[in-house]
Amino acid sequence: MQQLEILAVLTAAIAAAHWLGGKPGGRVVGGALLVIVLVAALANLGVVPLASENVPVYNQLLGTAAPVSIFLLLLNARLASLLRAGGPMLAMFAFAALGTIAGVLVAGWLLDASEWMGEWYGPLSGMFAATYIGGGANFNALALHYDFMQSGNLYAAAAVADHVLTVVWIAVLLVFPRLVGAVLPKRDVVAEGESGRDYAIRREDGPALGDMAMLVALGLVGFVASEQLAAWLGGIAGFDVPSILILTTLALVLAQVGPIARLRGAEVLGMYGAYLFLAALAAYCEVAALRETGRIGLLLMAFVIILIAVHGAIVVLVGRLMRQSPEVAAVASATTVGGSTVILPLVERFGRKDLLLPGIVLGSLGNLLGTYIGFSMVYALS
Repeated sequence: MQQLEILAVLTAAIAAAHWLGGKPGGRVVGGALLVIVLVAALANLGVVPLASENVPVYNQLLGTAAPVSIFLLLLNARLASLLRAGGPMLAMFAFAALGTIAGVLVAGWLLDASEWMGEWYGPLSGMFAATYIGGGANFNALALHYDFMQSGNLYAAAAVADHVLTVVWIAVLLVFPRLVGAVLPKRDVVAEGESGRDYAIRREDGPALGDMAMLVALGLVGFVASEQLAAWLGGIAGFDVPSILILTTLALVLAQVGPIARLRGAEVLGMYGAYLFLAALAAYCEVAALRETGRIGLLLMAFVIILIAVHGAIVVLVGRLMRQSPEVAAVASATTVGGSTVILPLVERFGRKDLLLPGIVLGSLGNLLGTYIGFSMVYALS
């Protein structure tokens, strides 16, 4: 199947999801979740290829669509949102990370994982801790260090469980307010007061062609520049510099320039880019691969389900104690489980753009800490 044909199907699925999301029944789940469901179904039915087939268009969308979309939305961001939401979000992030660590330990104990994981118990536990605190890159970093690819079927099953359940959890977070709304306050300390209304995502007048052309140019040039600058700084510093932090900084600087701040259409383009990202992410939900991994696959699925359940329970409990809303709790969880790139569809879905900037910063922090925490867990369990 040609890459353009795949992209055509994805865009059609996005259009259908948006249309369904506007219907009475669809409003309950929203367009973002419908994108995941539709594309996952199409991929598993063979209409479009699964992500395991190494599809270039998926890789491009995952690597480019989300960062560019974040850049565009931050052109309307206020630095005050970082100061206002930063403290509570940082606390929620810390407890979400602790929830992941607790989840790994509880899952290992309940399933007696040291018996069936054998010599890989420590490395695999560290890999799951790393990926659910800082994202998939940390999973692979530990896998490479411990030569986990040599475990054969265990590595394949772990990768499938990670991909599938990450997608499932992001889908759950999109409807988190409906699921835990009775437990957590409807408003949080971040949004209290008159200024809370200033952060609501506004509906813009129709953008002019010149605005759209300028925004697309800024987004792509900003993305390329941040990637090159990150590589250059990394060569000088001797360690990886997250390009998303450079892209975020660039967007915040440009947002203070009057003519750029007045450009219309950034939120429309940003949300569409988020939908493209979710469509590519949904292709990782590979049902057939679960059957192929057999008993070990089922055990690893159970391991990750317990891990996420403990993580989620701690996030909800701490959110209740700290008087945080379901939206704040969901974004805090996403900063650990999904990283910076999955924050965008959540804040758009919730109408809480004030959480975008702190979410991106904390997602990047999780990416930096995830590997260290993962290695520490391997050391503790070995």
